[in-house]
Amino acid sequence: MRPRNPLQVRDREVLKRRIEAAPRITTHSVRSLAEVTGVNHSTIGDLLTGRKKRVTVALAQRLSAVLGVPMEDLFVPTSSEFANADTEEAEQ
Repeated sequence: MRPRNPLQVRDREVLKRRIEAAPRITTHSVRSLAEVTGVNHSTIGDLLTGRKKRVTVALAQRLSAVLGVPMEDLFVPTSSEFANADTEEAEQ
């Protein structure tokens, strides 16, 4: 079974700078980004403060698309994803 949130924020300061620099995001960055990505504004706020570190692939894709950056620049697989990949390779 795959983990529910297989990606985590690579560097929250980089995420914060990308949000601030995004042309489609208004001066109310967190609320605006939440609106265009379809999540609650507290989710974006929690990612920026570090209270939330993991996201689904779908959310990572939406955030990356809105911010105009590759998903790999903002998110990395969680350690459990690495463990699962190692196990799957060993079984093949």
